Amino acid sequence: MQSPVLRCSQHLRSNQEMGKAAVIAALIAQLEKRVEASRQASLDAASYATDAESKADSKWDTQGLEASYLAAGQATQAKETAVALQRLHAERDVLGQPLRIVEFGALIQVSFGGEMDRYFIAPVGGGEVVEIEEEKVTVLTPQSPLFDTLKGKVAGTEFALPSGVRVKVVSIG
Repeated sequence: MQSPVLRCSQHLRSNQEMGKAAVIAALIAQLEKRVEASRQASLDAASYATDAESKADSKWDTQGLEASYLAAGQATQAKETAVALQRLHAERDVLGQPLRIVEFGALIQVSFGGEMDRYFIAPVGGGEVVEIEEEKVTVLTPQSPLFDTLKGKVAGTEFALPSGVRVKVVSIG
């Protein structure tokens, strides 16, 4: 009987087959969509806030004011995501370099108690999940506690989390 790690790893292509370029391109496309969605939401909220129909009926009616706050928040989110996107573009070449240890720019496969997950360490986009040919890659940033746990590890490293779950760094690219 095969071990769970071998069984699961057969379903994931190697990091080299997937390619960091595809992961980076997917992350850029996803962040671009997020910028546009936030920008459009900001415009929609601003339009509602200034629409004649949203004029307050009484001093307790705050719909227009709330819509203006929402518009400002969405605009801020769009700007922050656009800045993150610029940083990703600027660091694209560095992120694409092949690596042998878990660090900034690594595309890694990790087994948590026999379940395989794939991560990409990027300067921005933490928590984003990109899908490359039906395979999911979760983006970690250097601020992530999981990155702190994995940082500096090499392929083949095994260790236990404080919860007792066994972890193995399967591959790094």
